[in-house]
Amino acid sequence: MHKQRKTTELTQTKKGFLQKLAKVTGIICFMLAVVFGGVLTFSENNDEVFRATIGATTFFFFMVSLVLSTIANTNLPNLKVGD
Repeated sequence: MHKQRKTTELTQTKKGFLQKLAKVTGIICFMLAVVFGGVLTFSENNDEVFRATIGATTFFFFMVSLVLSTIANTNLPNLKVGD
């Protein structure tokens, strides 16, 4: 016998191409943040402009990786009407 679903039930869709791309890009941005953090930590250049630029770059890539990882891990409901 066919089980009928409630009309208010939302099903989860598979991850789309853009969510998969966001996941890969988020991982790449996190790796770049680690690399630039290493450059900032181990650089012997004490120029304030250089350190500020590398620090801002590290922060930027880390925040982008957080946002893209959140987008990639979000479960989006299937909002299509009908089967």
